Amino acid sequence: MAERTIREILKEQAQLLARLEEALDQEFSLLKERKALELPELSKVKTDILLKIQTNDSSIKNHPEKDLLKTDLLRAKNLLLDRLAEVKRKNEVNGRLIELNLAASRRLSSSLVQIRDTSTVTYDERGNKNALAGLHLDFEA
Repeated sequence: MAERTIREILKEQAQLLARLEEALDQEFSLLKERKALELPELSKVKTDILLKIQTNDSSIKNHPEKDLLKTDLLRAKNLLLDRLAEVKRKNEVNGRLIELNLAASRRLSSSLVQIRDTSTVTYDERGNKNALAGLHLDFEA
């Protein structure tokens, strides 16, 4: 099999970055709509895309035509770098949204523990509240 040209690899890299950006947009929507159960499947898609991007990056780095990136393909390379920066920014936004969702879930969990049983609240090794499940109550009715 003939080795792909560096132009073909760059074209594929652009397509992969576009797919990754779409996946990040979907992830943002799912996080915003609090549809966390749909995230694991999307995470697999993102991982697959990232592995392909990494493989292409390695191919570019070791390609015999890589010097073209400094001359003829400089504009294409810069466009890819700009798109990569945008993808990284979206990923950071999604990461922050995940952190906010986790914090909200912890607050909800803490509130539910307090509602369930205020007299038997303890803390786990992470500082999260836990209840002893009403063990001190002995009802026979």
